[in-house]
Amino acid sequence: MSDKKEAGEINTLVASNGSTSRISETGLHLYPVSINDSGEGLPYAPVDWPNAGDKWCWKAGKRVSVSGYIKDRYLYLPKRLRALKEGRGYTFRSRPSIEQYLRSEFPNVDINGFFASFSWMIPAKESASSKDMKQKLMSSGTKMEPSPSDSPLGTITCKAGNRICSSLTAENPLPETMFCDICCTEPGFCRDCCCILCCKTISSDYNGYSYIRCEATAVDGYICGHIAHVDCALRAYMAGTVGGSIDLDAEYFCRYCDSRTDLVSHALKLLNICTSVASSADIEKILNVGICILRGSQKRSAKQLLHRIESIMSKLIDGACVEDVFKKESSADSTGLEQICTSVHCI
Repeated sequence: MSDKKEAGEINTLVASNGSTSRISETGLHLYPVSINDSGEGLPYAPVDWPNAGDKWCWKAGKRVSVSGYIKDRYLYLPKRLRALKEGRGYTFRSRPSIEQYLRSEFPNVDINGFFASFSWMIPAKESASSKDMKQKLMSSGTKMEPSPSDSPLGTITCKAGNRICSSLTAENPLPETMFCDICCTEPGFCRDCCCILCCKTISSDYNGYSYIRCEATAVDGYICGHIAHVDCALRAYMAGTVGGSIDLDAEYFCRYCDSRTDLVSHALKLLNICTSVASSADIEKILNVGICILRGSQKRSAKQLLHRIESIMSKLIDGACVEDVFKKESSADSTGLEQICTSVHCI
């Protein structure tokens, strides 16, 4: 069903707190949402269907139509039905996929009545232009703070009010993420720019060296997508080399999905970032993150990379010129670097 046709079902606009809400013909209050926002029940998902207490969940995608509605929206089975599916096939990306499921599992279902119980259409918050944001993000090392939500440039679609959120500025959108009914339902928390451990926004300075994103594939092919400051993860013993029951070896343990991410490739990324950084102080700060990630690892690739990073750090501390340090390191250790890249699937 087209945006134009369904938008006709929404016949009343209500101004509230500076944003325009809508009232559907069935009396549902349709508040505008941010991209990647999610929730349970009305107005964007059914409640008490098929049984009392069953709450369906919804999630807004990343694209917005010209008519101002979320173009990609998702519906998720209530927890009771989800358990019967054994963790597979409970995400619906379109009305036809939902109809197919309903006709298969509930042959006598009233399809029209089901869709009339909630609003398939989700109005989107007004987006500010992201052209200037992209240019800012490309300036490595530039300190940028999130702009306030009352900025004259318009209402921000990021839930955290972060005008430089990756969901607004990324030229290549990230893969769709799995539904999260824990942190992502909290007001002000954005999965694309908020640390899952401290809930503060991450920084994109120097190509985002200071955070790690969990890209583990979860249900129905979606990725986890939660991010964490590397420093937060290290202090929480969820990154680096950690003994005990968690047993990490230069890895990151995602607090949400319990998946592990190898961090040797991230440390190698830090080293590559430093080759284009002019400030010796900033290089030391970035490389210190790499040292903390790799220290104590038993992996051969991690040991080789740690030796290389510590060698560079030692020369910088002794006052060597940045350009000279990387020039000498490049010519002396090019073969070793290729071996590290190969072992962590970088080339």
